Amino acid sequence: MQANLEWFRTFRAIYETGTMSGAAKQLFVSQPGVGLHLNALEVYTGFPLFERTARKMIPTEKGKLLYQQMLNSLLCLEDIETRFQRKSGSDRATVSVGMCVETFQQALEKHIPSLDFNLIMQFGSNEQLVQSLESGSADLILTSSTSVGNGLVYAPYAIERLVLVAGRNTDIAGFQLQDKESLKGWMKSQLWYSTAADMGVLNQFWEKNFGERPGFVPNYIVPNKFSIIRCLAEGNGLAVLPDFLCKEAMGNHKIIKIWDGYTPFENTLYFGKRKQSLLMNEIELIEKMLVDEFK
Repeated sequence: MQANLEWFRTFRAIYETGTMSGAAKQLFVSQPGVGLHLNALEVYTGFPLFERTARKMIPTEKGKLLYQQMLNSLLCLEDIETRFQRKSGSDRATVSVGMCVETFQQALEKHIPSLDFNLIMQFGSNEQLVQSLESGSADLILTSSTSVGNGLVYAPYAIERLVLVAGRNTDIAGFQLQDKESLKGWMKSQLWYSTAADMGVLNQFWEKNFGERPGFVPNYIVPNKFSIIRCLAEGNGLAVLPDFLCKEAMGNHKIIKIWDGYTPFENTLYFGKRKQSLLMNEIELIEKMLVDEFK
């Protein structure tokens, strides 16, 4: 394990404020994040740095010794940081947000220049994002999965419908077949696109409509859903994609939505966050931006 500078910065804040909440407020981070840094530093050093009481964090002898030895070095590093940092004139809060990269590019990226606080983005699967929220490394996540962690709350904000789309040069005459077996055969004969992270989506769509797994592997595995849309716009093929991400491309006739399925395939999307946070104003602003984008 390698030491992280932020662990020492957090340790100093706890030492000087005397509480975890005071350190979180000073550093503009979540209290669980403060606890995570302190625990990591204590594991790294091999001994407890504070005696935890109901009202105050009391430094141990080892903690006092570490503070004395690291303070000058940390002050020196912070001075260097200040000299090379563009100063805004006031301290800015820092919010860590997790979501899939396509939702970020479609809905949030355009708003970043207007934010008056710092933003750190995290990308990953639903399971990875939930884990980030539970560990305290993320303040807000967008996910179709939920957990039952203490102090966490998940609020539904949108319904994501997965639809079958085709490239604009795709001959979809065969799709008009009414017989389920014939339709399934036509679909299997087409070129298919997917991403490595979304292979399960195709399986679920197929099982929902035909009661079985597709039995084939997509022809093209590309980095993300926007890559699929760009490829389909220039050629032929099929993919299962969220209708929200396809709206602009369908409106410009670059791709064609050809099927919702016999039964619509929908996911509920949630905002996941802690019930209490020093960053609630910033979190609610991001939530509003995203809700407006999904309208």
